[in-house]
Amino acid sequence: MSIKPVGTGRSGGSRSTRAIRAVVGALAVAAVVSVATACGEPQFTYVKNSAEKTYFKVPHEWHKIGASELDDVLLAAPSESATADLQRDRSWNTAYDAADRPSAAHLLSGQTTDDPIVYAQVLQLDEATQGEISLDWLRNVFLPVTPEENRKAAAELLGLGFFELVHDEVLTPSDNIHGVRVIYNYQLPSGVLHTFDLTALVNNGADRVYALLIRCSTRCYKDRADELNTIATSFTVRSRS
Repeated sequence: MSIKPVGTGRSGGSRSTRAIRAVVGALAVAAVVSVATACGEPQFTYVKNSAEKTYFKVPHEWHKIGASELDDVLLAAPSESATADLQRDRSWNTAYDAADRPSAAHLLSGQTTDDPIVYAQVLQLDEATQGEISLDWLRNVFLPVTPEENRKAAAELLGLGFFELVHDEVLTPSDNIHGVRVIYNYQLPSGVLHTFDLTALVNNGADRVYALLIRCSTRCYKDRADELNTIATSFTVRSRS
């Protein structure tokens, strides 16, 4: 007796065979969709300056600020000047804005910013400045935090109002790097209280300062505290030596 294979001939297979193929095909498609979903957009953008061994991460949906736009806000001299060239040579700057309409102006604006912006800088210091570096110098690297008389003078000049220090922590992430993380609130000219979360570090040679600043309205900061703390604590500086 010979056994005849089931489903041979022009039909291309029995109904049961075709059904099995259909199920296997459907499972394969489902697997591809599942992998594609799992491998979708990354959760974070990882930002680095390899030469300075400086790293941090921001949510993937945040927008990078263009270098020329950042220069327009930060440079203390015309962008074509020799002074501006020197500033560029001595610093690395980058910023990411969570706003739908990102703008470098959000970094220094006296108006309400209800979306956070993060700014990072590596600054090469000249010999004269190296001798001035202290933990208080780092605390005051963006806005005055201490001492009180300097804060009051700056407040009058910049139109700043109510101030409070929320957090002040000394950091020693490695043998060659130390600094501070300070979180403070200032009432800006808009009348709205804003929170500034600053991590400022210096190497033992005092020739490099590494800073990460996050700012937005205090209400925004409280609502997004976990997200913003993730950014701040991701800031990593490794020894260049």
